[in-house]
Amino acid sequence: MNQRENNLMQTLDMSNPKFRAWVGLLGAVILWGAFAYSLQLRHGLAETGMRDQISWGLYISNFVFFIGISHAGTLISAILRVTDADWRRPITRMAEGITVVALCIGGTMVLIDLGRPDRALNLFRYPRIQSPIVWDVLSVSTYLSGCLIYFYLPLMPDLAILAEEANLGSFRRRVYQLLSLGWTGTPGEWRLLEKAISVTAVMIIPLAISVHTVVSWIFAMTLRPGWDSSIFGPYFVVGAIYSGAAAVVLAMCILRSVLHLEEYLEPVHFRNLGLLLLSFSLLYLYFNVNEYLTVAYKFQGGEKLLLDRLFSGDYAPYFWTVQVVGVLLPMLLMMAVLGPKRYRHFTVPGLGLASFLAIAGAWAKRYLIVVPTLSSPFLPIQRVPESWGHYTPTWIEWSITAAAFAAFLLLYTLLVKFFPVVSVWETRHMEPPAEEMETVSGFGPRAWGSAARLSLILVGILLVGATLARAEEKPVAGPTTLSVTWSNLPSAAVPKMEDARTDPAPGTPWQIGAFAGGMPHFWNSPGNAAKSPGVYPVVSVAAQLKDVKGQALSFQPVKFKLKTSLGWLDFGARPTDDEGKVALVVRDRRYGSYPVSVAYPGDGVHQPSLGETIVEFGLRPAAALPEGGVLTSPTFTPEIGLPFVLFYGSMWCVFAYSLGYLVIWKMRAARQAIALKPDTQ
Repeated sequence: MNQRENNLMQTLDMSNPKFRAWVGLLGAVILWGAFAYSLQLRHGLAETGMRDQISWGLYISNFVFFIGISHAGTLISAILRVTDADWRRPITRMAEGITVVALCIGGTMVLIDLGRPDRALNLFRYPRIQSPIVWDVLSVSTYLSGCLIYFYLPLMPDLAILAEEANLGSFRRRVYQLLSLGWTGTPGEWRLLEKAISVTAVMIIPLAISVHTVVSWIFAMTLRPGWDSSIFGPYFVVGAIYSGAAAVVLAMCILRSVLHLEEYLEPVHFRNLGLLLLSFSLLYLYFNVNEYLTVAYKFQGGEKLLLDRLFSGDYAPYFWTVQVVGVLLPMLLMMAVLGPKRYRHFTVPGLGLASFLAIAGAWAKRYLIVVPTLSSPFLPIQRVPESWGHYTPTWIEWSITAAAFAAFLLLYTLLVKFFPVVSVWETRHMEPPAEEMETVSGFGPRAWGSAARLSLILVGILLVGATLARAEEKPVAGPTTLSVTWSNLPSAAVPKMEDARTDPAPGTPWQIGAFAGGMPHFWNSPGNAAKSPGVYPVVSVAAQLKDVKGQALSFQPVKFKLKTSLGWLDFGARPTDDEGKVALVVRDRRYGSYPVSVAYPGDGVHQPSLGETIVEFGLRPAAALPEGGVLTSPTFTPEIGLPFVLFYGSMWCVFAYSLGYLVIWKMRAARQAIALKPDTQ
């Protein structure tokens, strides 16, 4: 072992006063968080700022954040290993360690968010494959298992090296020997190990993408303003890779300075990883613009209140600070230190600062995704104390959040303490770092500067063009009239439509209601659906739009809203026909009197108009029990459930093949064959 590796092995013997003080500080923060959680566990979630109206807060924000930065290992190690990028070798162990530790902390935050954590077992006792929560548990647990295997496989040769280090204690050397599974370094073992790592690296990439996609589906499949978007899957994945890469860069900067790893982590490694981080920051900016531009351009519907609060309301300072400090500023800083040659000596500290800002912005962005949406529902929050409609974290939530970050730092510190932070066997014969990327294909400072300026110009044109793309308003002229009537529709006149509430789907072979045991809650038979206690009234609300001359206005949008005790229920807009008439059929199973408002917004030529009427839905019938059982969950559909079972089941098969068959079974057989070979001669 040369002097370079001896310096690396000294990191395993850290016991100076600074190290003990650092561990003690983190331990104290964790103990304080444990005390805060004991109060929450004793008195319930009433100790937090969460209520029925805003049921998610810091804990779920932390969960999404930690799951996001766990993509660091996938990006740095798996993708770069598959693409055969040799410069990745000194940083793979750091990235994989961040992945494992972040997943452990992120999964714990979900349990802390529960008022009764013991009821988390109900996910396994009474699972519903239709629920995104079950998908999330399945994906995160599979991803954690895969990342542990992917972290362990490249560690085996280093464990065998550590088992022979005389400077380490005898107990530690025995543990290392046990974990190395008898590694001897024969050509057959190396061949099997490389095959196992390659197979796992290929499969861990789609698994990582699926994990944060499923995390986004927890939000996107909930009917809430700001969440009801099909872009959430790729948006969350890109944001996760962006924050994960930033976490790796920040860890490299800190470990390089504290552990004196300058011989391993050279400026070229920061530069190459910084270019990847810059690329993902541009992609993340694109998703940020696309997320809000398409909704803000229309600026109507349930999202209007949310956007008002984000752009100019009570959340505006946080929103614009996150966009500037967490996205634009790190991007400009990376362009500055990676572009002009005169700033190259600021590459390491500049990228470290940019990564820290990106990580802080990523956490704040998760908070803005969760809290403002829950505090701005489609139906306004009424008849509750005013404080319940606004979320303010309590000291207990902040203490537990601080403990979560302290636990992350402590686990990562112990990982560095007990295992080499840089892979010894991968860097033992490492070639000198490649030349700067500017020497390849004529990509010099001039070309880079032009590319950076072009990117800024394109982004500026996109933002300015989106702001100026609103149609110029024309002066309104000419009043309009809107007459509104309503009537009860007889059964024969009700338009036919498929409705699972009144016309349940026929039974399928997948029903297991006939089974007396097993998992009856996994999916239930639709034959147990509750039957309707009576006939619900169906009401038609009709309106006719005319101009000042009494002429019918055809093909104009007319909006319908119904007022309930919780606020206005928006039915959306419908176009008038060639006679200026439009009708709305209400099938909402209502009884009693409800005001209905019909509004015409105007079109620049005709003035807006408003019509109202009181609709009588009839008397409420007497209470009655359903004749059959009550449907507790939707019918199991193979189209939804089977892809998840097959995908994650195949992942477990790959893990069993890589670790169980190639590493444990085949390596042992190879060693036994070598041991018996002299006897056969």
